[in-house]
Amino acid sequence: MGRNVVIGLLVLAGLGVLIYWATRSKTTSEVTPTPTPGVEQRLQESFKYQIPENFERAELKDVTGGTASGIATRNYESGKFTHAILADLPDPKAGEFYEGWLVRGSEGEENFASISTGRLSVAKGGYMLEFTSNRDYSDYSMVVVSLEKLNDQRPETYILEGSF
Repeated sequence: MGRNVVIGLLVLAGLGVLIYWATRSKTTSEVTPTPTPGVEQRLQESFKYQIPENFERAELKDVTGGTASGIATRNYESGKFTHAILADLPDPKAGEFYEGWLVRGSEGEENFASISTGRLSVAKGGYMLEFTSNRDYSDYSMVVVSLEKLNDQRPETYILEGSF
């Protein structure tokens, strides 16, 4: 009977070793997924542009159902308003261009207003806009990128939108 106990213990020990090696090889071969970088990180890397920590940020989303994206920033300090847009957009057709806008309120409201912050220019990694003013536009909380055919100071086709 003592011999059967020893054999039983050896069988159990052998099973324990097999289970240990089986689970150990599974855990070492698993690949830990890398998190997908956010829009802001991806655009900063693409443009080689670092957004200052004290700037407000707004993610810009494609409102056309496409895959375009962007990030807008703003800051008002020492009497200077600074606004920038970094955007991943498809190239427009010949004769068309992208324009940035700051918007206050909603259409139909008494305080509604929009101002053009200029044309986006081609930059390494996509399109970029930098706007500065001595006026504080911090109450303009919505950012729009539109596709334009006419340079008439009126937004035409909204492509990207976001809010601070």
